[in-house]
Amino acid sequence: MTELLYQKDSYIREFKAVITEVVDDFVVLDRTAFSPTGGGLMCDTGTLTTASRDVYKVVEVISRGGKVKHKLSPIPEAEIQGGKIKGKIDWEKRYKQMRLHTTIHSISGTLYKKYGTTVTGGNITPEKSRVEFDIDHLRQERVQEIEEAMREIINGNHMVTVSFLEREEALKDPDLIRTKVNLIPESVKILRIVEIETVDRQADGGVHVKSTKEIGTFVPLKTENRGKDKKRLYFTVRP
Repeated sequence: MTELLYQKDSYIREFKAVITEVVDDFVVLDRTAFSPTGGGLMCDTGTLTTASRDVYKVVEVISRGGKVKHKLSPIPEAEIQGGKIKGKIDWEKRYKQMRLHTTIHSISGTLYKKYGTTVTGGNITPEKSRVEFDIDHLRQERVQEIEEAMREIINGNHMVTVSFLEREEALKDPDLIRTKVNLIPESVKILRIVEIETVDRQADGGVHVKSTKEIGTFVPLKTENRGKDKKRLYFTVRP
């Protein structure tokens, strides 16, 4: 199992670890601050530097069976297994995703409280993001309501905290059940809970900022009708 440093502290930019496996162009570390692809989030990128000062680019990160696999360029030699490395995150990309991810959770809380609807999907890239939800219509007035709610949340400087909860306890919480926490594999016994003070509370494994003030300015871009009760909102954030 890889220790997931990013789940405890999303602000870690550099870290030290040991290479436990080398398979083709992927390496597995005993601990990592690189967040893998998943949950609508793109993976982190960055570099790994060995003790002999060889530098590898981390071009893809995936999670499989409790292990986080880092795809490197150039292809690593098998001999680096067991060696120590220093990892460095592409911080500009990571921080933008943190801001966008906290935004999606804030929108989710807003939609649930104002309209009783739930987010059904989403996608985050450093340039823009989208959120999908069940609702009968998405008129311009409703988009403006969401924009105003986000402005209040950002200006309110709500704290974002992380805690951990046993699966059985989490399943008893209606707020977590509405976020489809039951879709998390049965093998996961301890769930990570991300809470935005007075705004939202969800089981989630991704990276976030520490407060909504860090989001910046919420900018809705466009909307799409994806079918009956299926709407999509594209947005970005700016400093």
